[in-house]
Amino acid sequence: MRTAFIGLGNIGAPMAHRLAAAAPQTIVHDAVSAAMTGFEGVATLASSPAAVGEMAGLVGVCVRDDADIRAVVDGEQGLLRTMRTGIIAVHSTVRPSTVVDLAARAADHGVSVIDVAVSGGADGAAKGTLTGLAGGDAALIAKARPMLDIYCSDIIHAGETGSGMALKLCNNLVTYIELSAALEAYRLAEALDLDPDMLTGVMTNNGNLTPAMRQYIAFRRTGPAQIGGEAFMATQKALIALGSKDLELAGEAAAETGTTIEVATHVRAHFERIVMEGLQS
Repeated sequence: MRTAFIGLGNIGAPMAHRLAAAAPQTIVHDAVSAAMTGFEGVATLASSPAAVGEMAGLVGVCVRDDADIRAVVDGEQGLLRTMRTGIIAVHSTVRPSTVVDLAARAADHGVSVIDVAVSGGADGAAKGTLTGLAGGDAALIAKARPMLDIYCSDIIHAGETGSGMALKLCNNLVTYIELSAALEAYRLAEALDLDPDMLTGVMTNNGNLTPAMRQYIAFRRTGPAQIGGEAFMATQKALIALGSKDLELAGEAAAETGTTIEVATHVRAHFERIVMEGLQS
């Protein structure tokens, strides 16, 4: 099956670049035309998801949210307008119910939808070391492996359709709580006149500071000088939007199951302040 990738953002672009390098006939699309400029000459550029559906049988999708994934799969110019066979792998972090619904709609067109949420960030996408959190029929996931293995070094089959997204929501809940705790710890250390590098050393040695979180903390300190203040602030605002969305989805899942997640609820309510404190002039 000819492969394609839709959604060429911070994580999607390096995933698509790996795919295009491995399969030269790869098709790519993004709603923002400027995002496709880096793929000229290395992939086939499609004008819409429907155009992708005419050519591809195995499509990875990494877009922003539930509304975007619904538009890409089942919108007026969505994949299902033209795609009549094949597999769509949803990499975006969305509601499990959204994937279940789209899978049912796609089945009416002879198309299969699986959820393969990814963990590992842009660096993991570029290196091909993402972890794929998959939900859906095992045979479908196996059929999608030729594409998934290009940017994922590990695939965890969580269960039925939607289970990969459910697992991702649980994982991301920890990510944003940990991020918030780390930021507050460094602010407290500064207030106590402690060297932040000392705190980094302690938390690295005892495992409290994961490699990804250590990289983020370092970027907080050096980012403005590296990429400029305006660009740096844009990255933090994007982080707030992404984290707030994921924490909201986790909260919805908790409410649906009657589960109490008080720490996540608190972090969600204060996430923007936690991230932006000390950065605004």
